[in-house]
Amino acid sequence: MASSQTLGEGLIPIINKLQDIFSQVTLDFKLDLPQIAVVGSQSSGKSSVLEALVGRDFLPRGPDICTRRPLVLQLVKTTENSGEDGAEWGEFLHAKGKKFYDFERIRDEIAAETDRVVGENKAVSDKPIRLKICSPDVLTMTLVDLPGITRVPVGDQPSDIETRIRDMILEYVRHPTCIILGVTAANVDLANSDALSMARSVDPEGVRTIGVLTKLDIMDRGTNAVAVLKNQVVPLRLGYVAIVNRSQDDINKKKAMSAARRNEEDFFRSHLEYREAASQTGVPNLAQRLNSILVAHIQSMLPGLRRQITHEIEKRNAELRDYGDAPPTDSATARGAVLLGLLSEYCQRFASMLDGRSENVLVGLAGGAKIRDIFQNQFVRQLGEMEWRSDLTTDLIRTTIRNSSGVSGSLLIPQEPFELLVRRSIKRLLEPALRCKDAVQNELLRLAADCSPQELCRFSALQRGLSIAVGDYIRGGGEPADQMIRSLIDCEHDYINYDHPDFIGGKSAVAAVLADKKMRAGKRAEAAKQQVDGTAEQPARNQRNNTENRPQPTVRNARGPRTETIGSTAMVGLKGIQDTGGSLSQASRTESAGRTEYDGDGAPGGGWFSSLFAGRPEAPQLPPADPPSSSSSPNPLPTENSDTYRQIDIAVDITRKLVDNYMNLVQSNISDLVPKIIMHFLVHRSQRGLQQHLIGKLYKEELFDELVSEREDVMKKRQNCQTALRALNEALHTLDAMPQELAEQQFPSFCWQSSGFGDPIDNLKTSTGGHRRFTAGDRHPSMARAAHATQKALQHTALRSSDGKSNPFEFPS
Repeated sequence: MASSQTLGEGLIPIINKLQDIFSQVTLDFKLDLPQIAVVGSQSSGKSSVLEALVGRDFLPRGPDICTRRPLVLQLVKTTENSGEDGAEWGEFLHAKGKKFYDFERIRDEIAAETDRVVGENKAVSDKPIRLKICSPDVLTMTLVDLPGITRVPVGDQPSDIETRIRDMILEYVRHPTCIILGVTAANVDLANSDALSMARSVDPEGVRTIGVLTKLDIMDRGTNAVAVLKNQVVPLRLGYVAIVNRSQDDINKKKAMSAARRNEEDFFRSHLEYREAASQTGVPNLAQRLNSILVAHIQSMLPGLRRQITHEIEKRNAELRDYGDAPPTDSATARGAVLLGLLSEYCQRFASMLDGRSENVLVGLAGGAKIRDIFQNQFVRQLGEMEWRSDLTTDLIRTTIRNSSGVSGSLLIPQEPFELLVRRSIKRLLEPALRCKDAVQNELLRLAADCSPQELCRFSALQRGLSIAVGDYIRGGGEPADQMIRSLIDCEHDYINYDHPDFIGGKSAVAAVLADKKMRAGKRAEAAKQQVDGTAEQPARNQRNNTENRPQPTVRNARGPRTETIGSTAMVGLKGIQDTGGSLSQASRTESAGRTEYDGDGAPGGGWFSSLFAGRPEAPQLPPADPPSSSSSPNPLPTENSDTYRQIDIAVDITRKLVDNYMNLVQSNISDLVPKIIMHFLVHRSQRGLQQHLIGKLYKEELFDELVSEREDVMKKRQNCQTALRALNEALHTLDAMPQELAEQQFPSFCWQSSGFGDPIDNLKTSTGGHRRFTAGDRHPSMARAAHATQKALQHTALRSSDGKSNPFEFPS
């Protein structure tokens, strides 16, 4: 089984390569790669920890803030086969291919690159510097040195410098793939640690945070950090490691790192309280632990990382397909072919939407379905809900009849009131018909805007020209449709067809009205009889008997002798008038057609109304008018009980029934013809002739350059998408090239299960003598996997004290 160090030498460089790949391109997404972020206050000894891990002085130092840009530090362990004969060097990504063997020059390059971006004063930037250090004396790992947390601005730092630095740190440590290395001075109360406070804000359960204690050699006498190392103060799942760095005097005197490590060993050996925690003290143990944690962390993240890259590749490929290929610039013929293809695709999509063959899944009705809904559920319903019936009040009809009689009055029902009322109602049908046309036209315009292919968005000039041309063509069909609808209403208005086969006719109307009046009179008589007799059942029985025994009305042929009786089967309404010959029998139609202005007896007629009551023997008899009284005025107003009033009342009912019946015929005609007009002049015209119209308007060689000129932002987006795809494909190739044994290598089974924070690390035994286990009960699944893997790594390294005895800080497997 490979050791964690061997695995680190294989896995960590792969992650480093991925970081280098994505750092060289500007992407609009973040790929969360496993890394270790070093967090601490400005005076916590953070830079000294990094230099101790490298074993070299290479970081800028000074009394003020020195780390002003994130430093991504890739440590790569070299071997005898590396070809460098044990040499150590550094490489900057911004100076690719150039090796720095002098670590003083590495320090100067860091300072120069920082000043190049943020200036020579104390400003900070979140743009990282990437440095790779290759050495046989390091363990392979990647760390991110972040600016130290400061509170008081100096130099040209802004007043909110603390907030900016905290935001920069949070941008790194908030990702579940980031291990947090919190550096805290041991002579500072741990509860006031800036590093642990920052870590707890993003990792409240301490699953991915490892603590580093510095400056143990300057703690007050009589104090130590044993309680912290035992995890009894601020518990962390990954625990703590204590180290002793060089003092400022040692740094000034350029004390060698090897001598500093010997001094560190002497310090922990001479302090007996730290002897039992040997595996948690010293820079070598810190390096080993970080290497193991990072390797385990990378292993747990590899499957998700591959899925993330694969998903992003699919997403970018789809985006690139939407942008399409760059338009040709070599010849007008090629540009014309592109233009013609776009116009044809647009027209096909437009026709498909109208025919219901669109492949797009829409939320609401659109296209042909929407137009049908306008016809059936809007236009026809509006016609049915029109108020022309309620407008035909008795007073209106009575007044119209009396006005049409003029000064002389009329013995019979005049024809003019019927025509006036019908024409008045027909005019009101124009407005809903035009609204229907406008609704369909607007739906076609909306459809024209929605069916543009995605590729058309690249060409702003073509998009504008297409929108104008399509809009003009659709509106061009609206004008003849408007004229045709107006002409249709005018035709209905100008000619009233009394011979329509479904028109009720005058005789049937009179019969229906008289039948209705007789029925109402019978009901009133029955009600009066009930009041006189004072019984409830007998009147009902009599009413049933009267209904059953009542003689049925018969209307004989108009040419023969006829007796009329009105039966109970007469109905008031559309086509509901009953007579023996039908509402418009052949006999009545023949008789009506054979009449002239003068009847056979030479008496002048008054139109078809007058022919019904012009003294013909078969005409229904209206109630006779009362003889004029010698005491009455020459033109007395009819009273409610007068015969004249009753005659007018009958004429009103007959006129209302005729108007209602005829308007139903007109309404049916309009509801059928208006949609046909709209379909012919608007919808079918758009389907048949749109493509030819667009070709005639836009397919012109002098317009090719303008119309097929791509927008600059689309060109930039395509280039960015292609760049991202190259980086993603290279990253996926890097993962695919990884040896299978590295990806599948597993650590021995081990896990920590949480017994609750606050439990000291030496009280992990339960009352039954068993060992209590910690688990990563964190909220993010990747954090749980990372914590599980890192704990396995710690067990696998089998950290033991230097004297070979069992260490109480180890966790039994």
